[in-house]
Amino acid sequence: MADSLTSGADLARKRSRSASPSHESAAKKANQATAAPTQLEVDDDMPAATDTTGDDADASAADPSASTAPTLMNVDSAGIPAKPVAAAAAEQAAQDQAPAAQTIQMRTLIVTQDASIIIGRGGKNVNEIRDKSGAKITVTEAVPGNPERIMAVGGALDAVSKAFGLIVRRINDEPFDVPSVPGSRAVTIRFIIPNSRMGSVIGKAGAKIKEIQEASGAKLQASEAMLPGSTERVLSVSGVADAIHIAVYYLGSVLIEHASQAPREQSYRPSGDMGAGRPPRSDGPRPGGGAGLGPRVGADAQTQQLFVPNELVGSIIGKAGANINHIRQTSQCQIKVNEPGEPSPGGAPNERLITITGSPNGIQVAVRMLYERLEKEKAKQMGQ
Repeated sequence: MADSLTSGADLARKRSRSASPSHESAAKKANQATAAPTQLEVDDDMPAATDTTGDDADASAADPSASTAPTLMNVDSAGIPAKPVAAAAAEQAAQDQAPAAQTIQMRTLIVTQDASIIIGRGGKNVNEIRDKSGAKITVTEAVPGNPERIMAVGGALDAVSKAFGLIVRRINDEPFDVPSVPGSRAVTIRFIIPNSRMGSVIGKAGAKIKEIQEASGAKLQASEAMLPGSTERVLSVSGVADAIHIAVYYLGSVLIEHASQAPREQSYRPSGDMGAGRPPRSDGPRPGGGAGLGPRVGADAQTQQLFVPNELVGSIIGKAGANINHIRQTSQCQIKVNEPGEPSPGGAPNERLITITGSPNGIQVAVRMLYERLEKEKAKQMGQ
């Protein structure tokens, strides 16, 4: 009988010392889950897992007071433990409070002369700025007859803001590693900002733009009119390299915080002949009247299209079409709103297509009035 008990205890001990294949696989998966980097590459050094099998398990069994309460864990659908709940919550809070780790792309208008300086011979200068900042920088090709090009800088916010500081230093032929001095030349960077987010940048009664100016030492000025053929405006940021660096960081933080929920934006694209002011021609302008579309337009009319969420279309049309007819008469443009369910290539299922046809100036007026109407409706809905 004693031999039987002894052999049974030995067997139990052997089992406690060897983990089952399924448990070993689960542990590996858990280690892989905690070791995997997050999308935002937040440094989060997790403590290594300790082996509680074998002698340690025996010691724990011998002294129950030595055992500790299990850590509350997140578990996935397969039952594999992920990060502790407390650690996951702390990591999420850190990510929420760290806009520098979030990615953004900021577009600017630059003259061809500055573009040549930024790029450098064989791309030498732009490659150096990329390497030192960690940001991705692209510059559009020059358009004949247009003195401006679009430069896009993308990446983590801290990398993007650093890149703009280096760009200003390169334009001024200043060393990269020397702080700006009172004699440094101020440079103006013209950022392209969606009209729907310009209000967040300016702030109530200009409070936000004033805050950025005071924090950075740069001067910010928002244009009133939108860039032709687009729903974007220009925000000019002027200052020395360090001031631009700081201002871009604050500006990017605002843009990340207030991600656009407005109708799909119409991006500005430079075209020839008239510089940064001539909207692109449509492939097929539709001259003539048209029942209910608005005034007659000439044969050289241009067309611009916008996508608007279904729930906001009513505010554009107005009671018995009062709002849209007012916009048509003021802008002297034809404005057509697609019917619900009418095919709109490139649009989402919950969006309606609005087509504006008229002169470049008329289209600009119509787009501005449409967006003013949409902003009022959004503010009204948020206030409810």
